[in-house]
Amino acid sequence: MSQNLFEDFIDFLSNKHGEELWVTVYKRDPINNTAHDGTMYCALVKKEKSERTMERPSWDLMVGSGGPGFSMSYEDGEEITTYYTNPDDDFLRPVLVRDFHGRKEDYIEILEEFRLFHNLYHDNESGSFISFDEVGDEVEVIKIEHNEVKIRRRYLRSFMAARQMNLLLYFELTRHYHESVGFSNDIKDAALTYTIYSGDSYSDGYTSFSRILGKKLIRCETVEKCGVWPFEQEKEYQSFIIGGDTDEPEIFSCNPDELANYFGANPDSPHYLTPVFFRKEVMQKYYSSSDYKITDGYLDRTGVWRLRFDNNSPNHVSVFLGDLGQDLPSKEQVYWKSFNLIPDERKISRTNFERSFLGNFYDAENPEHRFKQKFRDIQEYWNKKYGWYLFLPLSIKDEHFYESIRSMLTNEQSEFDAQVLALTKATIDSINVKSLRDHLEVIDKSIKSISLMEILLERLESQNLSALSSLLRGVQSVRSTGVAHRKGTEYEKTISKLKINDGDYSSEFDQLLLGMLFLFDEIMKLDLGRNTN
Repeated sequence: MSQNLFEDFIDFLSNKHGEELWVTVYKRDPINNTAHDGTMYCALVKKEKSERTMERPSWDLMVGSGGPGFSMSYEDGEEITTYYTNPDDDFLRPVLVRDFHGRKEDYIEILEEFRLFHNLYHDNESGSFISFDEVGDEVEVIKIEHNEVKIRRRYLRSFMAARQMNLLLYFELTRHYHESVGFSNDIKDAALTYTIYSGDSYSDGYTSFSRILGKKLIRCETVEKCGVWPFEQEKEYQSFIIGGDTDEPEIFSCNPDELANYFGANPDSPHYLTPVFFRKEVMQKYYSSSDYKITDGYLDRTGVWRLRFDNNSPNHVSVFLGDLGQDLPSKEQVYWKSFNLIPDERKISRTNFERSFLGNFYDAENPEHRFKQKFRDIQEYWNKKYGWYLFLPLSIKDEHFYESIRSMLTNEQSEFDAQVLALTKATIDSINVKSLRDHLEVIDKSIKSISLMEILLERLESQNLSALSSLLRGVQSVRSTGVAHRKGTEYEKTISKLKINDGDYSSEFDQLLLGMLFLFDEIMKLDLGRNTN
């Protein structure tokens, strides 16, 4: 047999290897008496040494070596011992294969400099190394299995550009045959160098082998292409609707450098503080993930970005045009753009106007923010005065119920059910029964949660006991008859008793939040008044 047995592999090396989304930088197919075995490896090489190393197909370093140590030499007849950190000098190994010579199992490490350069997080469970993109989404950068390592090309090329070193992709593949083969070939090129030779097989049951051994060179880009500070890619800015109508919407870029301001910049452009309006549903993905924190006037993605916005209007959210460009990553701007509304006489909230333009402290208008602030107030007041919380703090696995309480984004039954459940979990289900019973000196252990709260209100001489009792029992009943179980006649009775208009769930849930807010305020006001008289 005299034909080239590696045409398919050479085609892969020439046209694909190193150009894939995931670059194989280490792979070992061990000798298991099968029809093939081989190894792939890599190293970064100094640019000035690249041409010389491509003159020969042999590898420039060995898998498993590369640790620091000592070297010995002679100078003027005198023995000199020198400590070195990198025995390969002109080369840098992105992948280090730790070999313990059978005493312990081998394992793979990634060059520390590479990990720190990209600030990679090591996921111990999967073994992968993870980065985070501009919006904070996880990006898998390195996949590691026992016998294979792949690096995402963009991150590998970025490191090459920063280091100004080229990449050598080493390869060795041996194929075994039952018949005799005697093919040989040598190719030397600036980008691909290899040798092919044949011999007697060492794999049981086979007669001969043919082996290809060599390396491929991929040159680094200029340092400006590394994409890391101060060479980040220029930010892309979306354009948003700021005026006009459906037929002729007026749009403008959110690039802050192109907007007018109070210092005379770009006088013919829209002002930085031009409000841009969005459907409330834009917030759905942020409420659905613990990665985000939504407060009165701010949306945060922990450790990545923070957006100042107006979430105090009942029918929309709004952001100043310049803040969209200044605070939102490019990828996130694309998401927000899909919810963009024509202004059509929409206005920013009074809260936002007072804070942003008049510089005043101004309470939130949104029932969601008002409820959460008052809930924090009563918890702090009660704990400071009595040494225990009126509502037990939720467990870590239940904290999402409190965080998800909000003014509804849609008018759907499913969202109403979810919000009633969250509200009940954080309040009625969390009433501190044991401590409240002791505080009220109630011996009967059959009296629980809502009944204890009614006794508290009665002791405080609340004039709104009946209404607040109806609120608590009504919310609990909505949860019990319609959320925790199949809806039926009892649910309809409860909805009717609470006068909930099922055509406007959004407004009705806001009223439940305000009702709870009134309950907290009533308890604190009466308790404080009782102790000052």
